[in-house]
Amino acid sequence: MTNSTPRPLSYFSSLELENVRCFGERQVLKLVDDQGRPAQWTLLLGDNGVGKTTLLQCLAWMRPVPLGTETEDEPSNIQPALTDEENETLASLLRAGNEVTLDLKATLSVSQNFTNAGEGQTISETVSRSVVTGIRMMGKDGRLQTHELTENRIKGEQYDPNFIEPPLFAYGAARYMGVSNLDKKELEDPLASLFSRSMELYDAEQRLINLDHLGLKDERYKIQLQKIKQLFADVLPDVSKENDVHILGPKMREEFGEPGGVRFTTPYGDVPLSSLSLGYQTTLTWVLDLVIRLSKHYPQSDNPLAEPAIVMVDEVDLHLHPRWQRQIVERLTKYFPNAQFIATAHSPLMVQSTLDANLVVLRQNDGQVEIENHPDFVEGWRADQILTSDLFGIHSRSPRIEKLIDERYSLLDKKERTLSEEQRLQALDEELDNLPTGSHEDNEAMEIIRQAAALIKDQKSEKQ
Repeated sequence: MTNSTPRPLSYFSSLELENVRCFGERQVLKLVDDQGRPAQWTLLLGDNGVGKTTLLQCLAWMRPVPLGTETEDEPSNIQPALTDEENETLASLLRAGNEVTLDLKATLSVSQNFTNAGEGQTISETVSRSVVTGIRMMGKDGRLQTHELTENRIKGEQYDPNFIEPPLFAYGAARYMGVSNLDKKELEDPLASLFSRSMELYDAEQRLINLDHLGLKDERYKIQLQKIKQLFADVLPDVSKENDVHILGPKMREEFGEPGGVRFTTPYGDVPLSSLSLGYQTTLTWVLDLVIRLSKHYPQSDNPLAEPAIVMVDEVDLHLHPRWQRQIVERLTKYFPNAQFIATAHSPLMVQSTLDANLVVLRQNDGQVEIENHPDFVEGWRADQILTSDLFGIHSRSPRIEKLIDERYSLLDKKERTLSEEQRLQALDEELDNLPTGSHEDNEAMEIIRQAAALIKDQKSEKQ
């Protein structure tokens, strides 16, 4: 039976930071939509090295942890997960400088669901209540001097003594699936892979085999496995239906010449999970790890996938084919309707397919990184237009062609040109005039027009 006690929804709504690593002056990362409610999806965009992963790590460190039992006569007893005993970690956050004051503060909205609550989403009233965690540090010459916790409290119009730490799961870019590790204690930390490149995730294949076995005696596990198979069929482009997912028992059966493990029926034949493409494996690894962790966190739930959670994914588009990039957000939202996703990405297709998402761009400016919340709207834009917009800042032509264009403009700017410069300008004009000017379809259409024009010209010449 599902636990009937309503669980308070707690989602990140903002992160404020000053003098944290590459971030200098005070910056605010907004994790809300245009109606001020928690955004179900936030995509962090920007070049490598501009602090996208740092923002995910700061959110993880600043998640609120309840301390003891709170009463109406006592202030809210919470603090960030990053304690004042972790001096090495604290020092690693300090921006370099002679004398630096670091401020870091996270705010979570309590009992607010997403604006577009769809099927399976928990509906809750809009209330003015939030959780705030903060920390301040002083550093000099790259060394930590003093630190203190600040503003750690639950505030709002309605008192709530039953604050529950929101379940938070994070996945780093180096994520990979381990083998036969469901009982390993070191894997119990759901954030470990965000901070360690060597941290493996749960063996999802072993979990599926276990669920299949448990489902023979308990209908609840059978239902969970069916939902996971449905998820496979929806998320994997080459798996069309849940019956294409086959649980063949322990892998050790293969030692005796019998099929074992998990296999998928695809247009290319039956493929073992371990032989799927790297893009498939990378995504399924963290998605199934999330399923396992939600099941452990909500053991009494009939549908753990629909329970509230905060999920952070570094490079969510890692190794994904463009077609899959355009589908992944919609499919994950369907199966995890009450999860808040905060992810980094590099693909314009992710932007194009997630117009309801909260987009954030990080930019280098004068030696520090600035956060631009809610950048220009891109609805109706082509992927190439998004790629060459300010969201990504990439030229539409190859570097060689861009150099030729810059050279041409430089020559045109000259008041007087030598004979060799005039010849070079003429050569540049001829080369640039012959370049394709549009999409593949546009170029094909122009070629048809040219052929038609040439045919008409020939016919006129014949008549004359």
